Order: sequence, then C-alpha cells, then structure tokens
Amino acid sequence: MSNKAKTQYNGMILLTGYLQRLFVVETIYQRLKVPHEAERLEQVKFLIDETHKILPVFEKTKTLTEVQRDELHFILRQIENLMADYFKESSCSFNEKLAIAGSSLYAEQHVNKGIIRLGEVFNQEINKDFHKRIQFYEQRTKMIDYLVHTLAEGKEPEEQFMKPVEPWFDNVMQNKELILKDIKQIEKMIEI
Repeated sequence: MSNKAKTQYNGMILLTGYLQRLFVVETIYQRLKVPHEAERLEQVKFLIDETHKILPVFEKTKTLTEVQRDELHFILRQIENLMADYFKESSCSFNEKLAIAGSSLYAEQHVNKGIIRLGEVFNQEINKDFHKRIQFYEQRTKMIDYLVHTLAEGKEPEEQFMKPVEPWFDNVMQNKELILKDIKQIEKMIEI
C-alpha cells in the first residue's frame, strides 16, 4: 500500500468530518427552530451522498480516478462556502452554541472513527488513543442528543448537562482558525 493512498484516504476522512460537522449543525438548527437556511441541510445531505459514492470504491481500489478527484474538489469547494457561515459570535443564543459545540464533537468523533477505519483498510496499527477516545465521544454526543431532544420537546434540560456547552463552544471558537486551516490541507492530501 502506498503512502499516497493513505494520505488521500486521510484527506477524505477529514472531508467527511466537515460534512458531519455541517450536517449536525444544520440538523440541530432545524430541530430547535433556530433561524437558518433550510436548503443548507439538503445541500449537505447531497454532498454526503456524493462522498459516500467515492469512499467504498476507494477502499477497494486504493486510488482516485480523475473524475473522483474532480468530484472531491467540487465537494470541498461547497464545504468551504458552507463553513464561511458556520461560526457565530460569542453573543449567540444557547441553542446556537449547542449546535456549534455539538457539531464539533460529532465531527471529531467521525474523524476518530475514520482514523480507526484507515487502520483497518490499510492493515496498519493505529495509536491506541483513538480507540480510547471512542467512549469519550460517545458520552459527549449522547449529552448533545439529550439536550437537543429535551429542548426540541420544549422542556428544560438538567443544568448539569447544560454547563459544559459554553466551554465547548468557547473551545471551538478559540480553534476557529485551525478548523478553517485544516480545510485547506484536505486539497493537498487528495491531490498528492
């Protein structure tokens, strides 16, 4: 197996992580009736479907065709456009902070699973830390699910579950530049 194929696969893992981030943020906005452009969720769903046409083929062939590479570049441009409106000001509502924090946790969980999958696809041992993080992300995404469900039902969540949202949101905002910078790395990883 070539390092090129592993790097390209890793780029696709990151790309799907951004799609997961966008899917979750738009889904939470919709469920909690946060003002947003409804068509963004449909656009993200389309991009996810298109990406999932490429991934299983790549796992078998370990190579990208020119058409697949062009499609991934198209998807990446769409992600960049969608991410331009992703970040909110610190004065945004609790529900917006929940959506951004929750989508970030789901994206990180998705990338973590993707790296574990990379190890399986390429018969490569993956650092045990990735396996240890599975439970960490499961606990946090369950908390996000609880909060979204409870708020969507018009009920008041337990305060202990609401407290971490603010620091999680602040962490995302502190890493805004790194998150946007990582998008640029995807193109290089796919192109090698």
